[in-house]
Amino acid sequence: MIQLDNVSKRYRRKQVLDPFSLTIQEGSSIGIIGPNGAGKSTFLKLIASLEKPSKGALSYEGQPYKQVVKRVRSAIGYVPQDIALYEELTVGQQIAFWKKLEKTKVDDDFLKRMVETLRLDEVMDQPVGQLSGGWKRKVNLCVGLLKNPSICLLDEPTAGVDLAAKEDIIAWLKELHQQGKTLLYISHDWYELRKLSDEYLLFAEKRPVFQGTETALIRQKEELLQSFDEQKDLRRILQHL
Repeated sequence: MIQLDNVSKRYRRKQVLDPFSLTIQEGSSIGIIGPNGAGKSTFLKLIASLEKPSKGALSYEGQPYKQVVKRVRSAIGYVPQDIALYEELTVGQQIAFWKKLEKTKVDDDFLKRMVETLRLDEVMDQPVGQLSGGWKRKVNLCVGLLKNPSICLLDEPTAGVDLAAKEDIIAWLKELHQQGKTLLYISHDWYELRKLSDEYLLFAEKRPVFQGTETALIRQKEELLQSFDEQKDLRRILQHL
């Protein structure tokens, strides 16, 4: 379980997250939605311990992040929106390179299953720079989750991919969730959100404003739209409910 208590984030003069508190239960699969600029990516970076809160505190399994940061980083796999790969390396070389950087032993059975589900065995000998965007996304996902993490943080893992690649990624994430892993992922795609989510975390105006099931979100839809009536992007997001 991860808890955030009165957490906020500020970069110099720019406030990117206003104070909020929430709890992420172990084994949940949470789709993070909301307009661009609402603080979703910063939220993931705080959980991944890539950023520190300006105020407030995070805890993992009841202990402050500061005291258990090594455990936190061992438990978490983070897949950024930007593709962080060496394009001159083949897919196989890419995986081998990132595998060597892991401080803990990589579970080869887990890695094999991930490669098979994402169908990366079809392109193992191809340089990453020659792959389509969909294949690059799948390689990016693979290297981000190499260590078989119990908590998977994903920032738009299917952005800009074709339907076939999207289905491969969704299939793997569903399998991870069935294994009991915690998933938190940002998406603008209601198709994949409905495929994967137990609940949603809705951001607006630099903070989470809703956490719960789709049924609960539908019930609160009109109230949320009235509360943030100037947020046209939020209306466009919620119109699909």
